[in-house]
Amino acid sequence: MQYLLYIIIFSSLIIKGIGQKDNQNYGPYEVVFEKFETCKGPKQSECGLFEIKSSKNMSDIVFNLDFPRDCPATSAKIATSTITNNVTKKLWNYALNKPCEHFVLGPILVDAFNLTKNCKVNKGRYEVHLDFAAKAKMFLGTSFFYGEYGFKTMSFNKVNNFFCVYAVLNIKKPD
Repeated sequence: MQYLLYIIIFSSLIIKGIGQKDNQNYGPYEVVFEKFETCKGPKQSECGLFEIKSSKNMSDIVFNLDFPRDCPATSAKIATSTITNNVTKKLWNYALNKPCEHFVLGPILVDAFNLTKNCKVNKGRYEVHLDFAAKAKMFLGTSFFYGEYGFKTMSFNKVNNFFCVYAVLNIKKPD
């Protein structure tokens, strides 16, 4: 996880031209969630219904899933970008071939979506609760670069999209 944070930080420094970190651009932070919505994944068809039922409280986001058949999640991708003056600049793409074995995304997928050992959601209807605020803190650590970041996180298999979520986080100095 620390390696992943170094990639984000290094990419952010290069793209934003921040230079060295100081207390004006880096440190303890608060997160304001500007946007949290479903998006279109890379495949033409979906495993089934995947919708955000409620995202008003980022500590309890509620998803509804209704899959008419079993759905394996064999791949995942996280695209990260910075957003400055409504201009989006891609920082990096992170692709995973075995998302359930990944040290950050794996526990989220397995625990939140009740995946099987083979990284598959069995057919059925599910209501999933996810503490996204805590996951963001876990991912970013206790200090981070201030700014606005976009995260497009998707999971899919060879045929279908499992899920796609786009989040915009404004990371700023605490008031």
